[in-house]
Amino acid sequence: MKGELVTLRRVTDDDHDLLASWASGRAGLYGSGSASFPSRDDMRGSIQAGARYLMVTDPDGTRIGAVTWESGAHALSFRIGVMIGEEDLWTEGHGAEAVLLLLNLLFHTMGAHRVEMIAGLYNRQPVRMVTHGYMVLEGIMRDYFFVDGRYFDAVILSLLRPDYYRLVEDLGIPQDVIPAEQKREAQETLRKYLVDVSGDYFVQLIENRQR
Repeated sequence: MKGELVTLRRVTDDDHDLLASWASGRAGLYGSGSASFPSRDDMRGSIQAGARYLMVTDPDGTRIGAVTWESGAHALSFRIGVMIGEEDLWTEGHGAEAVLLLLNLLFHTMGAHRVEMIAGLYNRQPVRMVTHGYMVLEGIMRDYFFVDGRYFDAVILSLLRPDYYRLVEDLGIPQDVIPAEQKREAQETLRKYLVDVSGDYFVQLIENRQR
């Protein structure tokens, strides 16, 4: 999945060390709200056990972060996270575009109904997703994270399916992978074929399968 600033790709074995390094540093602290020091094997085991990660790369293919998602309260509900490991890029829009690409995957490919994100009120970037109109503020959870010797509230942000499609329409972001013209051509080709064939076509098809 490719945007202007970033591309999302699957995680390979070569990525586990870098993911572990990011998760052990400030990028991981901003995302999870707790000190975590996973090893390469921990990251590999987590992914093999079902944790869903996609690497975030820049236009040159340099790895700059990752996005994650996990199942929510029902089959079409998900909770997402984003981690930009390169601190120089934290305010440059790479994380926001990575989230938009992930939202496209969840809503437009996997049929999600609800996607949510929890962010600590020590992390300015996710909060800006509310102020910029990307996600809806649902509520504030008091003393949810403990960072730098004190408690911080967290906000829960979400999008429902109609919210998402209003957002991408407002932003003018194309969603489809297959061009609309190709879809129409495939449908029209079949329509013309069905007009031309005999009415006995489907009867013959069933009889042939029963032989």
